[in-house]
Amino acid sequence: MIVEAGIQNWIDFGILLFIQFANATIGFYEINKAGDAVAALKASLKPVATCKRDGKWKNMDGAEIVPGDLVLLAAGSAVPADCRVNEGQIEVDQAALTGESLPVTMFQGASAKMGSTVVRGEQESTVEFTGSDTFLGKTAALLGTTSEHSNFQIFLMQIVKVLVAMSITLCGIVLIYLSIKANFVEALGFTIGTT
Repeated sequence: MIVEAGIQNWIDFGILLFIQFANATIGFYEINKAGDAVAALKASLKPVATCKRDGKWKNMDGAEIVPGDLVLLAAGSAVPADCRVNEGQIEVDQAALTGESLPVTMFQGASAKMGSTVVRGEQESTVEFTGSDTFLGKTAALLGTTSEHSNFQIFLMQIVKVLVAMSITLCGIVLIYLSIKANFVEALGFTIGTT
C-alpha cells in the first residue's frame, strides 16, 4: 500500500486497503465467535454435583469435587466428572462426546464421562478423574494445540504467497529487460531518452 501511495496509483492503493480491512473484519468476527463458544462451553462445564461429604449428601459446585468422592448420578443431571458406576445401571446420553444418537446403558464398573447427561436411573458413583484429567479435559487440551488460523485465513495466505511470487518474478523480468535495453542502447552509442 505504501508503494502504491508513493507512486500515486490510487486504484491499487484502494484495493489493497479494502483487502486489509476485509481481512481484519473477518478475523475480528471469527475471534469473537470463538470466544463466545469457549465462554458457553466453560459455563456448561460447571455442573452442580450431589456429593457425599461427612456422611451427608450435599449439592455443591462440580469444581469442588475430587477423585474418590461419591456422587449421585440421577436422571436429568450432568455428569460432573469422569465417574465409575458403583452398582446397578443408569442410562447416559453421550451425544455431545461421541455423537451416539441413543443413550448408553452403563452397568457396574462402567465409566460415565464428564459432559454427558444421565437420562434414566439413579446410582452412586465414584469420581475417578476431574478437570484436565477427564476425557473432555484431554480433548480440550488437544484442541488447544490446533492451528490458530481459520481455513479462510490459510486460503488467503496461499493467494498472497502466489501473488508475491508473481510480483517478484515480474519485477525481475522487467529489471533484466531494462538492463539489457540500457546496455544495448549504450553499446550503440546512444543515450537513453534520445532518438
